Amino acid sequence: MIEICDLSKSFKGRNGELAVLQNINLEIKNGEFLCIVGPSGCGKTTLMNIIAGLDLATSGKVLHKGKLIEGISPERLVIFQDLGLFPWLTVQKNVEFGLKLKKLSPKERQEIALEYLDMVNLIHFKDAYIHELSGGMKQRVALARALAINPEILLMDEPFAALDAQTRDMLHMELQKIWAKTKKTIIFVTHNVREAVCLGDRVIVFSSLPAVIKSSFAVNLERPRRIEDYGLMEIVRQILAELQFEIQKVFEEEFDAKENN
Repeated sequence: MIEICDLSKSFKGRNGELAVLQNINLEIKNGEFLCIVGPSGCGKTTLMNIIAGLDLATSGKVLHKGKLIEGISPERLVIFQDLGLFPWLTVQKNVEFGLKLKKLSPKERQEIALEYLDMVNLIHFKDAYIHELSGGMKQRVALARALAINPEILLMDEPFAALDAQTRDMLHMELQKIWAKTKKTIIFVTHNVREAVCLGDRVIVFSSLPAVIKSSFAVNLERPRRIEDYGLMEIVRQILAELQFEIQKVFEEEFDAKENN
């Protein structure tokens, strides 16, 4: 589904070029749930933006079903932590919004919106406004809106980071059920290693800057999974051991920068 070939990305800064991604090579299968973890600021979101077509690589390329990604596409949708829901629209109208671009009739838009609101268990809140919803409900509206457009790839950038633990655990279960039903390819960025192992078929670990893929872990555990499942912990421990050195490296670099200033 996605092939990343020798991808590197740099940004221009006050002190010259800042290398963020370096020689990333990765294949993502159709229907795979891939999670990406790494130290803060290591380029996870940058890679997601390049896959989405929101940014361009400095070198290398990203292919979607063999075709070069050069811009945005409705086949690849992003759900950010800042959900971008429209407060002046009802829940149903928020879900219908993207469908207008497909020039569907009002009846078709309504049918599709209600189908996905039912899938995320929000059918009874279709006439509510965004300010009337909890954080978890808003997250499900954003998910329904993305799914309604029927993308091939769903890119999720720390979507649950701002939620309380109980709501996050509930959404882990909901997302696994929706993924099993829709078979979408999902790329999920998170700082939470337990969340990554709970959700992913595979977990990719990024190094500190310039980021390379340090390791990859297959998660061959039965679904649905809960974040407190005993079987998760061995894989979590292995990933945390990989991350410990990288996090310490980032901390030391930040400390040295402060000392030099």
